[in-house]
Amino acid sequence: MTRQSIDIGDLVECYLGKGEEKMTGVVVERKAINPAYNTDRAFHPDEYHCKVLILNSEPENEQRWIRTKWLKLLSKSS
Repeated sequence: MTRQSIDIGDLVECYLGKGEEKMTGVVVERKAINPAYNTDRAFHPDEYHCKVLILNSEPENEQRWIRTKWLKLLSKSS
């Protein structure tokens, strides 16, 4: 699979909506929104979403699927 602009292991910031504060998390999984997409190319952020492990969250170790266009990259994994 081709590395995407936001990918597994990256540190991201997400804002989950009105009344919510910004949260920091780590991307633990990603997948195309349409399962028929060819994964050997770079996706536009509208074409895939990421499962993010939210850090310092209640409940502990909360994971959420979030559209990539709503994530801000803080640090790339090496």
